[in-house]
Amino acid sequence: MRALREQDSVRVQRLAQRLGVTPVTIRLDLRALAEAGLVQRQHGGARLAQSAPPEAPLAEKRLQHRERKQRIAARAAALVAPGDKLILDAGSSTLQLARLLTARGTLTVFTNSLPIASELSHSSDIDLIVSGGVLRHASQSLQGKQAEASLDGYVFDKLFLGADGIDLAFGLSTHDAADASLNTRMAACARQVIVLADASKFGRICLNRICTLKQVDTIVTDASLAPGLREQLAAQGITVIVAEDGHGN
Repeated sequence: MRALREQDSVRVQRLAQRLGVTPVTIRLDLRALAEAGLVQRQHGGARLAQSAPPEAPLAEKRLQHRERKQRIAARAAALVAPGDKLILDAGSSTLQLARLLTARGTLTVFTNSLPIASELSHSSDIDLIVSGGVLRHASQSLQGKQAEASLDGYVFDKLFLGADGIDLAFGLSTHDAADASLNTRMAACARQVIVLADASKFGRICLNRICTLKQVDTIVTDASLAPGLREQLAAQGITVIVAEDGHGN
């Protein structure tokens, strides 16, 4: 998307060379962006759609910092023990985590995400609980009063949560008010709140607060998070787990 915003249009071969990936990968990514209404396909490439939503839909979020999110998900999966009762919030990082849970033994998983529900529905070791609610198309998630009521009477061991913004003073935040309300309810139902967020989310404040950092137990992030910020988070009693890249950075 950055290349498209810089040039308005891109060619598959040139973009593949620039990013160091195969043309097949670029075509698949452009197809996903086209399905989300963000780009228009054209012969040999794509161009920006005339209008794009201010908040990136899930199809685009899946492509942003994808390798970082995969490493973060792998570290997060190590926090899951057989028999755990989990909440997985809707998001691209939690979707990566869901793909790793089938190897973690017998679990109970509550989610409001249709892609996560689809991913886990094939595993007989996972007792899957899907919330009710109204579909939010951008995130392919369920929200609203019915979604929040779906949590009534439950206590979960761990909540794995994404966020659009993380600020030391303001806490966790997101663009959508209904998402924030449901996330707040999820945090109240979990013994541990574990945030999955790459370093790009830090220092941002969105309109709707989810919770303060006092309610967060663990943050799993990537190696590009500034050491000083890691120390500030640790000073607030938060365990910071860094998913190292393949070069040990």
